[in-house]
Amino acid sequence: MTNKTKLVRAGVTGVTGIVSAGAVAVGIVALVTLPIPGFVGTPPALSIAPVPAVQQRVCPGPLVDVLSQGTADITFISNGQPEYAQASSEDNFDNSWLNAPDNQSGVVYGAPQVISVPPAASAEQAPLLAGNQEQLLATESLSGLAAAACTEPANDLWLVGGSTEIGRTTLVMLANPTDVTATVTLEVFTENGYVDATNTEGIIVEPGEQRIVSLAGYAPDVYSPVVRVLSNGGQVLASLQQSVTRTLVPSGVEWVVPGAGLATQQIITGVFVTGQADHERSEIGDVISDLDPGIRVVAPGDKDSKVTVTLLSSTGEKTEYSAQLKAKKAVQLPLTGIADGTYTVIVTSEQPIAAGVRTVQDSLTDAAAAPGTPITGGDFAWMSSSSFLTDQILIPVPQGTAPTVTFYNPGKADSEVTLSAQGQKDIVLSVKKGQMVTTPLLAATNYTVTGAQGLLGGLSFSGPGLGSAIALNPANVLGSPITVYPR
Repeated sequence: MTNKTKLVRAGVTGVTGIVSAGAVAVGIVALVTLPIPGFVGTPPALSIAPVPAVQQRVCPGPLVDVLSQGTADITFISNGQPEYAQASSEDNFDNSWLNAPDNQSGVVYGAPQVISVPPAASAEQAPLLAGNQEQLLATESLSGLAAAACTEPANDLWLVGGSTEIGRTTLVMLANPTDVTATVTLEVFTENGYVDATNTEGIIVEPGEQRIVSLAGYAPDVYSPVVRVLSNGGQVLASLQQSVTRTLVPSGVEWVVPGAGLATQQIITGVFVTGQADHERSEIGDVISDLDPGIRVVAPGDKDSKVTVTLLSSTGEKTEYSAQLKAKKAVQLPLTGIADGTYTVIVTSEQPIAAGVRTVQDSLTDAAAAPGTPITGGDFAWMSSSSFLTDQILIPVPQGTAPTVTFYNPGKADSEVTLSAQGQKDIVLSVKKGQMVTTPLLAATNYTVTGAQGLLGGLSFSGPGLGSAIALNPANVLGSPITVYPR
């Protein structure tokens, strides 16, 4: 009896196992063949707007001459004062100056200017703030027109320009507007490759101070330097002052200010070209002479890269060519196949690059000079790569020669930009997709720009034997709202 019971139980268990297996199989078939109800959930999202903070911009300050004291120490002295132009959406912006221990001209005449504006008490967005400077010189040591934007300090900046060949002086200007000591490291790339030097590390810039060092002390006798400025601690504004002297004749001076960060595409807009017929060349090779315009490019990574250069004119015509870059070696590519005019230069690469453009303004003669214009040995302009603009920006135009603004639209839809100035009729520009437009502006006038979202812009000054340019900067991007998706 007991044995039979066991057998029956065993049989029931076996049948149950078979039924269970069959049920699983049916379930699997059902999962495959029967539609499963869809559930679409919307994740919770929260838009967070940063508390509006004090806005701050740092101007490079006056151009300086080099003074030698004895055989060891080198100091500097200001050569005049720049013309500043500043604008803000608030009326209560403030001007101050940094200490400049390397400059013998004193605080007011020898130091960079800092402009700042606090937000209004009930403001939900940071105020708009912008500044530009311009300086025209014609002395025994420096001559030319130099313009620059007043920009936000940062911890990682790229400067594309300068030269330390004989007759060329390039100074690195480091301004620290913060309350924290900045320890600065310079990474220098040249036509010969990366400069591996221990003395490029540990430049101390105290709070509220500007330091000046000669680039020749880190990379002597090079014609194509690109400088990366890394700051640990306080943020800095870094810029280069380059001047040229040919056979004892001063032949141009210019500021080189930070461009956009490393990217596989760099865009430089508002590039004005004059006397191009004298500089035309058929070969796509390295431009060695600074008497010729050029596009300086470096791929600072470990891989070589192919680059494509597109030259877009204000009439929509395009000129393209390709070149090969060696890793860590700066090269200067030509502006070729184009006539005089204003252009947007687009450099597209397989690897991240930094890029800038140099144009050349030929020397003046007495017959070519307008009344009151100083006779010089010519001039040159360095144009930094541009950043994408926000919808609304300010353009304070300093007192300069023939100011002209350029907008380039890389997007897929047309844009309309409006420039407004007090007492002036609005300027309305239609910027078609993939195209650029230019228009003259009034000197010593502040413009409010709307409709610039996603565009790139530049402000240029040019005349016989003179030239300089400024890349337009977006408003405070870090103050824009962000969307958070909590888990």
